Amino acid sequence: MATVSLENLGFTYPGADSPTLSKLNLNIPDGEAHALLGASGAGKTTLLNILSGLLTPSSGALRFDDKDVSLQSGRLRNVAQVFQFPVLYESLSVADNLAFPLRTRKAPSGMIRERLDYICSELDITDLQSLKPAALSLFQKQLIAVGKALMRPDVSLVLLDEPLTAVEPRTKWRLRQTLRRVQADLKVTMIYVTHDQTEALTFADRVSVLTAGGILQTGTPEEVYNSPEHEFVGHFVGSPGMNFLPAKALGIDDAERAGFRPEWAVLGTASSPISSSPANSSAMGQLTGQVLRIRVQGAQAGKPFGLLTLATDHGQVAVRGEFPDAPVSIGDSLNMQLTRCITFTNQRKVSDIELV
Repeated sequence: MATVSLENLGFTYPGADSPTLSKLNLNIPDGEAHALLGASGAGKTTLLNILSGLLTPSSGALRFDDKDVSLQSGRLRNVAQVFQFPVLYESLSVADNLAFPLRTRKAPSGMIRERLDYICSELDITDLQSLKPAALSLFQKQLIAVGKALMRPDVSLVLLDEPLTAVEPRTKWRLRQTLRRVQADLKVTMIYVTHDQTEALTFADRVSVLTAGGILQTGTPEEVYNSPEHEFVGHFVGSPGMNFLPAKALGIDDAERAGFRPEWAVLGTASSPISSSPANSSAMGQLTGQVLRIRVQGAQAGKPFGLLTLATDHGQVAVRGEFPDAPVSIGDSLNMQLTRCITFTNQRKVSDIELV
């Protein structure tokens, strides 16, 4: 396996007016499961093609361990890749598909058999070895594609290019959990490229959020969600994303905007106001809004909880949590007390403020 390092890496397509990737710096330790998360056009595919050797950086360097591989072919890098749709040879059995990468390198038959048994056991596909791809479900085909990428024991890096896109929603969780378990067992360096935040946050040890060819933040899933370094990260990560209001609306004067997650607000009715923490002014972190939409998602201790959308004097906000004691209806006026918020100036994080 390998430590992967990007050093001021950039790429511009021939004839383009601006770079697709610009001054990327990132270090992915050996054996880490890393996710590259971004919307369409963020530069994920271009970066993936540079990692695999299909494209050469226009500037900067790509290193595997301490070796600059920027100009090296993909074959020499020992990179394996799993695509959105499984790439299998329909005329070969599952066992022959899996063995193909080692047979083309003329590996000893004993070594191939040992590796085949090991990978099939890890992926729980031993019973499928004699079948042809036509007899497999899409879920099973993608498992075989993953196994094929893992067959070579000398693989430096496994690239996963949105591997769950074509898989049925009800089986995505199973495949993601299998990928994560196998990655942890084999300690292989994996880079998972996706636009789906759920896949990124539940698969990776760390996540890098890309937009417009740059990395805005790299951190654990918890860090990226709870402490976004940029407004875009707060908006893009989360369902719904972070709420943003003028900082002054929350009684904060030293920043332009303030953001808070839907679950960082406690609700109360006009008849049951929420007292603020003695450590803060009475106005800090308090809002009043009119209920626009109600989505009940369950009950706790006999009280409903879910997601409310409210209209405030400063824009709409989403609040998730336990509903007030009194029944809530569309048009009701509710008080909100934020437990914490993050402030931003020029879209960059300024501070993390505990309000209650």
